[in-house]
This record gives sequence, C-alpha cells and structure tokens, in this order.
Amino acid sequence: MSETGSVGGGKPYADDDKIFLFLAYFGIFSLIPFFMYRDKRSDPQKEYVYWHSRQGLALAIVVFVLALILMVGGFVLAFIPFVGWALSCILWFALVIIGLGGSIMGWVKGFGGEKWEMPGISKLAQMFN
Repeated sequence: MSETGSVGGGKPYADDDKIFLFLAYFGIFSLIPFFMYRDKRSDPQKEYVYWHSRQGLALAIVVFVLALILMVGGFVLAFIPFVGWALSCILWFALVIIGLGGSIMGWVKGFGGEKWEMPGISKLAQMFN
C-alpha cells in the first residue's frame, strides 16, 4: 500500500526533521523521533515523521527478536557438523538483508514522501499508537 502525502505542495516533512526521519530507520535510535513526535501528531509534518518512526521501531524489534531466536537456534544448529554451520550462516545473512533492506527501503520511501507499509512490519507498527 503506497500513500503519497505532501503538505503545502512540497515534502511531507520539514527540513529540520530530516535527521529524525533518518533516525526512524536506524535501529534502536528510532526511539528518539518516536518519543519526540508522539505528542505532536496534530501537525501533518510531525505526524509523517512519527509514522515512519513507528514503522522503524517495529522493524528494529522484529530484527532484534529474530536475532535472539537465531542465537538460540544457532547454538542448537552448532551440533550438526557442517550443515548446521552453513544453515546458521545463511540465516544470519538473511537477517542482515532483512534489517538493512527494510531500513534502506524505509529511507527511500520516507525521503521520497511516501508512507509505504512494510509487509508484516506495519501490523506491529500500528500497535504503537
């Protein structure tokens, strides 16, 4: 689902908010714009950054939980001589791709003026209202 929004014919975010839009998809740092803009949702430009910070926070939580699961699973997989090690490496690589890919797509869509809901992540982000 793609929703393009613009305020006043320009970008949907203020120039002062660029750093916070960047931080929205920078892992745990998404908490900074999340808490800064939580009470400023009446301003459309601030709400835009808040929307992206919620989605970035959800992405960070999903990647963190998957990393914890993979750590425990990797310990179990370590007992399988070669296959376990190879599978563990592939899964860690996939996790890095998901995390970096999600962040890069979030930055591209965010700075492009779009609200793009990440599949699976957006459901969790909606719970952060």
